[in-house]
Amino acid sequence: MPLQANGIKYLTSKSRITRFWVNGRTWIDFPIHTLFHAFMRKKGLILMGICSFGLIVSLSAEEAKKVFEVPDGFARMGSLMPRHALEIEGNNWSVGAETMDRDYTIYPYWREHLGPLGVKRARLQSGWAKTEKHPGEYDWRWLDEIIPDMVTQGVKPWVCLSYGNLIYEGGGDPSSSSPLPSTPEALGAWDNFVRAFVQRYKAHVDEWEIWNEPRHKGISIEDYADFVIRTGEIIRSEQPSGKIFVLSSAGIRPDDAVALLKILKAEGKLGLVDKVTYHPYNFNPTGARSAGLRQAVREYSDKIDIFQGECGIPSTPESYGALAHPDNSELRQAKWSLRRLLGDLGHDIPSSYFSIADMHYITGGKLNLNSKGLIATKPDKSFDYLKPAYRAVQHVTAVFDNSLKRIPDSRLHLEDSREDLGAIEAHVYAKIQNRGNGSRADVVTLWRNGVPDNSFRTGNADVTVYGGQFMDPVYVDLLSGQVYDFPDEGIERTGQEVTFKAVPIGDWPVLIADRASLPCRIIP
Repeated sequence: MPLQANGIKYLTSKSRITRFWVNGRTWIDFPIHTLFHAFMRKKGLILMGICSFGLIVSLSAEEAKKVFEVPDGFARMGSLMPRHALEIEGNNWSVGAETMDRDYTIYPYWREHLGPLGVKRARLQSGWAKTEKHPGEYDWRWLDEIIPDMVTQGVKPWVCLSYGNLIYEGGGDPSSSSPLPSTPEALGAWDNFVRAFVQRYKAHVDEWEIWNEPRHKGISIEDYADFVIRTGEIIRSEQPSGKIFVLSSAGIRPDDAVALLKILKAEGKLGLVDKVTYHPYNFNPTGARSAGLRQAVREYSDKIDIFQGECGIPSTPESYGALAHPDNSELRQAKWSLRRLLGDLGHDIPSSYFSIADMHYITGGKLNLNSKGLIATKPDKSFDYLKPAYRAVQHVTAVFDNSLKRIPDSRLHLEDSREDLGAIEAHVYAKIQNRGNGSRADVVTLWRNGVPDNSFRTGNADVTVYGGQFMDPVYVDLLSGQVYDFPDEGIERTGQEVTFKAVPIGDWPVLIADRASLPCRIIP
């Protein structure tokens, strides 16, 4: 289908493509077999493409500046090389692989892109109704295709045990609005299903979440607490070392967490809980909002922590589900996903992006696209292409593994030339070097707060790090994955202080990093 941007028409090939931004909202697409040459000139850049369509496209100087501009005085070194999950020992990241229980997305269509994403966890839903279609008979084939394969790719599944089953009276239904099982027959069947699930997959899964967003569906906290106890005790009886996640709240709801933990404590069952999960759907994806939830949880036990278990944003102006907005675009989604993951990391919160692939919901007999996926899918749910957000998440997983530790007491000073673009959020991480002398290499994450927009606007800031260790500093744009050398005149060292002058910062994360802190290769 012909697309149009700024008066330029172009075509998208069915073959694999390379995409270029134009004004942050649209794309120029070239098939891989396209031969193209770029000529940089003072007054702009002309991109000449010769493809199977004989297409030739020219970008204006202003468009080229927005797409290809290199920070003033910075020398481009190359780009971050993504890392497969098998290359990474551990990291903070999970990706949503939900809704396969209802066939809204299909594993074989995107499985080859799971390991290369670089996340170490993936969230699944258990699919009671899909697995038990006749009382007492379990068909595990769909899960047998998924769970062991994820593990072989270096990705650990964690399972949300959720949604009901219509074959039992009072058993609920397979939809996201399902009530909890309520009759003795349905509850007994649920118990049997949970026990059989844990027995079958406990060699691969040791993290279990009990139901999805129960309070959002009007389930009382008392009924949910009873359900947590009965389900949690089954899990622990079959897998004593298993970790149990509870609440799974739609939004950040400290009051619900307190009410639940209060009941569990009174029943002597607080030890069943390892983490409280929540889904903080906000257009400004900051981890700071979760402080109240963590404080509420820690008042009951310092052994229980929080986990951002589901959150994403659509890549299209029209989408089914949370955070639908006419300004949504693939650029905005890419920025938002970076901010979600690194905003949580800046507050030591494990974080999951929802989801890996676009989902095709059926509601009221109508097919609705939920475009939160990192992978675009066609109406038949088959693979279409990798979105910029997929590449952005790859850049995060390439850099931030468990070898980097946040330094919470680091001191930073920012002199901002463009405060009108939003306050800057910054966090410092360090990698301890294996030199026997305790030396370290540091990374600073920087971005402007507020809701990510569809522009590439940046403002320069002088960034002073007190006690920072930067022997060979580089500037990394996590949106594009490009790595740059700082100009010599852009670095000032005074005693224990290092100041980086005129650092470009927009509303997406960039890094100031010692090269030794980067666990990934830089591709020249």
